[in-house]
Amino acid sequence: MSIPRPASYRSPVLPTRRRLLLRGAAAASIGISIFSRPARAATAVTDGAIRLGQSIAQSGPLGGVAREFTEAAIAMFDLVNTQGGIRGRRIELIAKDDGYVPDRTAANVSEWIANKEILALFGVLGVANSAVALPLAAQARMPFLFPTNGDPSIRRQPNRYLFTATGSFDDEIDRLVAHANTIGAKRISVAHLSVPFGKSILEATSRATKARGQALHSSAAFDLEGDKSQAAKVIAASRPDAVILGAVGNNAAEFIHAFRATGSTALMLTCSVVGTDLVFKKLGAESAGLVIAQIVPYPWNSATPIVKDYQALCKGRGVTNFSHIGLWGHIAARITVEALKRAGRDITGESLIRALEGMRNIDLGHYIVDFSPTKHHGSHYSEITLLAPDGRLVK
Repeated sequence: MSIPRPASYRSPVLPTRRRLLLRGAAAASIGISIFSRPARAATAVTDGAIRLGQSIAQSGPLGGVAREFTEAAIAMFDLVNTQGGIRGRRIELIAKDDGYVPDRTAANVSEWIANKEILALFGVLGVANSAVALPLAAQARMPFLFPTNGDPSIRRQPNRYLFTATGSFDDEIDRLVAHANTIGAKRISVAHLSVPFGKSILEATSRATKARGQALHSSAAFDLEGDKSQAAKVIAASRPDAVILGAVGNNAAEFIHAFRATGSTALMLTCSVVGTDLVFKKLGAESAGLVIAQIVPYPWNSATPIVKDYQALCKGRGVTNFSHIGLWGHIAARITVEALKRAGRDITGESLIRALEGMRNIDLGHYIVDFSPTKHHGSHYSEITLLAPDGRLVK
């Protein structure tokens, strides 16, 4: 039995590339930009606009890791705007840099709330960052939509204001451990950043191995800044069959380089947020063989309808470098658009929540999300990809 798409579903109808680029430039002047910030306080919902806020690392050690998420979301919102918006209202995404520093995330969110600038938070990056932002949003009765992390700890306790569109780190790690076991790798270690994200990966791996009657083989932590060789030596000395890596971007690349320098040939596995482009750029062919869990479909397979739509939007903006995190941003934006359409003319945080909770078994194009008043985590999708010597991700 096929699952129906939303009544308002339609594949994106693209304006010409020239018009889209011109409209994109115009949109930037009204706040639809990764670096956008209004010159003065704005109202969350007006007759002409619906404003969302994203606190994200544009600078610092993880600056740019989620850039493609934001750009893909903006592309979706901009397309809707060119087609008349949500009942005549533009969707504006206001992004503020927090440098991946939780205190700065809290300051950004607190300012938005105090000034009543945004209807909802969207795509907040980071485990610790989400952990400080979510209570602020909940206290203000503000929807907290689709953070760019898979931390299971914030999902365990029901929260009326939190919605996720993808699987958790538990889903990803379970898939990685199963893959490792399938090829005979039983001694599984964890190397991780000494930040909440890294610790979340450690805990998820411990749960996944325990569920299979195995013990975590070994673990070692390392800092965002500084040398990774000591942690690499600790892990290598334990002679693991496989190492699950809880790190992102240059930090992940630095550990992989240090670990391979020990001479270990253990299988390396990691999560979707690793930033494969950054890893390959730093390591080249040395990164080949890295196994990555993914929580959205393969973004190069245009036979998948939602991927075809995502690719069309990218190409309309002159972008051909597709990515999993970009598709994640597209999916998050698509769900947000559908919910805003269902939220009625007088949109409030509460009406947006009710609209999301009414989105049962929605097929966005071979990617299904299912929400309800007791289910705010819409998907548990996961699959395995492999980083090839030329930097391509293959299934």
